[in-house]
Amino acid sequence: MKRNIVIINLVAAFLWMSMYSYVPTLPAYATSLGATAAVVGAIGGAYGVMQIALRVPLGIISDKIGRDKLLLLVGFVILAVSGLMFIMAKDTFWVMMARGVGGAAAAWWVVICASYAKYNDEDKQVKAQGILNASSNMGKVVAALAGGLLAQAFGLHAPFYFAFIVAIVGIGCILLFKTPKETQKIVPPSGRELVALLKNKHLIIFSILAVFGQLLCFALPSYFTSVAAQNLGADSSQLGFLMVVYFLVTSAASLFVGTKLYKKIGGIKCIALSFAIGAFSCLPMFYHMNLAAIYVMQALSGICYGITCGALAGFVIKAVEPRYRSTATGILQSIFAIGIFLGPVIVGNVIEAASIDAAYWVIFALTAVAAVLSLLLIPKEYDKM
Repeated sequence: MKRNIVIINLVAAFLWMSMYSYVPTLPAYATSLGATAAVVGAIGGAYGVMQIALRVPLGIISDKIGRDKLLLLVGFVILAVSGLMFIMAKDTFWVMMARGVGGAAAAWWVVICASYAKYNDEDKQVKAQGILNASSNMGKVVAALAGGLLAQAFGLHAPFYFAFIVAIVGIGCILLFKTPKETQKIVPPSGRELVALLKNKHLIIFSILAVFGQLLCFALPSYFTSVAAQNLGADSSQLGFLMVVYFLVTSAASLFVGTKLYKKIGGIKCIALSFAIGAFSCLPMFYHMNLAAIYVMQALSGICYGITCGALAGFVIKAVEPRYRSTATGILQSIFAIGIFLGPVIVGNVIEAASIDAAYWVIFALTAVAAVLSLLLIPKEYDKM
């Protein structure tokens, strides 16, 4: 149903538009409340913890009740609550709690991905996930631009109000979702089948590789690259523009997934090359030059995230039977949320113990390992998907 395809793409955009409106300036806001680098990392980690806990159960629930509209509404109510908590937060503890609730809302991405798969043909599933990721990244672009400008004009607290308003708009959009009169009945996996899914080697390989992509994204572009930019004198609008560059490139890279050129090169080589580009973007020397150099590194990080995220999500959809897709997507996203948690926590603590350069070298090494693992572990049958 074309109407629902459009609505799900809009919902994806609004989810991340709300979630990322304050991300460019969140480290600066937390620092203004007295947060150290380790505490900033913990705030970022709180976002990942909730996703680790919730994404598999949400995938199972989505398969079991099949009521996409209701589930999406619940997710966006939680998203709105997160915005309110940020507005009311007066210290770093409540900022961390608000970010954790935001992480719970982000777990609803599994519901969006699984719902979207229902309205796309089997031979277009990988490309469809790329399009959905592009929509989400365009929402992030608007969020970063609006958040940076609002913070510059009205203060670091202003993006939280924008996040709340966007969540309410998203609820209105979901109300337009039309539930088909005849829907394919999906029987969720039994306990034994769930164990079998967890033993699916392809699913686990794709999920582990996705951890590295998320780790890079949430260690540097989404959190601590803004700290490096601040050290070079960046203001709030420039911090916002850092994320605009990142998500614009990420969105374009997501659309590359599933194209003729992508298939000609081969999905495995594209993923490995993307991780290699991501590793290059972690070289610390570039973060001491000037803001222009940091913008270029953000763009390279965006290429890595856009291609790896879209391709691996599509591979997971193809790796399991249709009736297992929500649960499999939940497993993927729950496992890769480990990277969302570890990225900022690792970097924050390495900065505290050593230096910001040392933190960048750690993420460089991990991302380079991911490039090698992609070539070694991804089954050849996925190369042309």
